Amino acid sequence: MNALRFRIDAPPETWDVLVAELHALGTLGIEERDTDPSGAHLVAWFADGLSASRVEALADPARHIAVSAPRSVPDADWERRWREGLAPRRIGPLWVRPSWCTSLGTPEITIDPERAFGSGEHASTRLALRLVLEALRPGDSVLDVGTGSGVLALGALRLGASAALGLEIDPVATSNARANAERNGLPLRLVTGTPDALAPASRFDVVVANLLLASLLPWLPRLAAHARRGLVLSGYLETERERLEALAAHHGLSVQRGALEPQSGDSWCAALFVHGRDLQSSSRSFKVSSKV
Repeated sequence: MNALRFRIDAPPETWDVLVAELHALGTLGIEERDTDPSGAHLVAWFADGLSASRVEALADPARHIAVSAPRSVPDADWERRWREGLAPRRIGPLWVRPSWCTSLGTPEITIDPERAFGSGEHASTRLALRLVLEALRPGDSVLDVGTGSGVLALGALRLGASAALGLEIDPVATSNARANAERNGLPLRLVTGTPDALAPASRFDVVVANLLLASLLPWLPRLAAHARRGLVLSGYLETERERLEALAAHHGLSVQRGALEPQSGDSWCAALFVHGRDLQSSSRSFKVSSKV
């Protein structure tokens, strides 16, 4: 089978948002080329059969974003280039590595993201995973909304969570998360659907959602209701932080700990929120993370 290869010419400061949007469209893999003699650009691969107009709609002359017509390439080409760009990465106390790479340490989880989002290469994933692991207590239950590859829920299970449920609207991503759970021998439960699939009274010690702001905001009241102790939100830019925190405050949530990580010209944010009743035992802090 063949794949579709798109070239996206865009200023590096727009790449983080573009990468997130490409993942939302189901990209097979993305390569960042910021030193190419032909100009800084992204290369994204998609399964043959995708409507090219969905990717071409990302073009935005006002932001100097141009999308070239797709080229058909053999599967082996995009997979080889994509794999070359992934390596083991330590996130907090946990190592995350692709299955084709040699282990560099433990504890670790093996994640092959395939078409699902969440390999640890994006700042929002790293921020979310660090905060989840910091908030985690032995025996906790975890809800991961928009689970993608399952990296956040599987990381929590590896480091002491007793149960984790991943929600994902994309059945392809659900399948990938299930394969990663089996690869790691971890009991991740998966549901293809939205938080509407949960019983209204269900509660989890820690809830995490790594989603773009437009997808996150409609679910915020529901996520707050499902979180017994902490709610980790990630996937929004620093310019969106005040808006999110104001809406969270409206639903009785306050930031206990926040984190920020620059990537390709943008600053991505994540925060651990707690309910108002828990504020007396919490202390607000905010830190800037490195890319490591």
